[in-house]
Amino acid sequence: MSWATAALVLGLAIRTTRSTYKGFVNPLKHLNPEDGSIFWLNIKDSEPAQDLGLAIQDFLERREEYRDTLSTLSRNRVGTERCDPLLVDTQNIWPTVQRLANAGFELSGRYVNVGASDGENDDPLFEYVQRMNATGIAVERDPERCERHRRALPQVEVACSAVTPQNVLSLVAPVLLDKTELDVLKVDIDSYDCPVIEMLLPALTAKIVLLEANPSIPPPYQWAMLHHPELWNFFNSFSPPEDVPIRSCSLAYEVELLRRYGYDLVAFGGHDAIFTHESVRSAWAPHKPPMDEFDCYNEAFIAANGISIDKTRRWFFELNDTQVGLPEVWEFFVGWMQENSPQLFPFALRG
Repeated sequence: MSWATAALVLGLAIRTTRSTYKGFVNPLKHLNPEDGSIFWLNIKDSEPAQDLGLAIQDFLERREEYRDTLSTLSRNRVGTERCDPLLVDTQNIWPTVQRLANAGFELSGRYVNVGASDGENDDPLFEYVQRMNATGIAVERDPERCERHRRALPQVEVACSAVTPQNVLSLVAPVLLDKTELDVLKVDIDSYDCPVIEMLLPALTAKIVLLEANPSIPPPYQWAMLHHPELWNFFNSFSPPEDVPIRSCSLAYEVELLRRYGYDLVAFGGHDAIFTHESVRSAWAPHKPPMDEFDCYNEAFIAANGISIDKTRRWFFELNDTQVGLPEVWEFFVGWMQENSPQLFPFALRG
């Protein structure tokens, strides 16, 4: 279908406000600039054709306005290198490990995986651990998954416990005691991820850090769920859990936090961000990390939960003043919790 035909067919469509979404932040990624054709994603939670058509039309009409907004918002960006979406696979860390090895960096075969599940299904570390016969600590709270992890990767020590910022250092103590630089540190617990990794970063060094991000909150908004003892129980009891937006932390929050400990953003996509230590920058030549977090976000295919893509696009492309955007982000999360949760869980927000 050509763009002209799509505009005619979809012009009067009413947009939905679905809160789960898989697709591109920038709808023009669906548009072939050479012939005007549109490609649709035939996957669960992809943007409906009617909505996507209207979003493309809007972006074509307001292209200059949106470009100016990003230029204004990104003046204080951390990275300056253009982001190549094909450079890193955020769902499989093994090619990144190989890249470092091929550049001459020595690997330790040691890692920490917080939020490890069973260590196998949908875990971006699984191929790395298998191929390297890597050892380390896997932290997982579910006893059944702990047992499956022990069967799948018997050489890895499993700390079968709920993790908090207060206990995470004790759970990974064996790795801290041997003082070996890690190949990989991963934190993915669907809740207060940044407070947990903030405890780990001063205590250990890794060449690669993989951290879950909330993909619905664009730069420059630095947002993070903070620890609360009932947050996980609420998350686990909410139906469907895919609609819960109070999870993890924003890309901008992670970039600022990890930069303090010498880590460069190299990739963002889905619901994950990958950082590598500044000591291995030469492995990315001719690229020069850190990557521009605004460009990475603009290029990203995301898997978002609980926040409509319309709202995300407004915060990223339409609002060129964080003094307007910050109250909107704050009001969204407070309003959602007032309507859906038994209490207001703590979060951090700055711009």
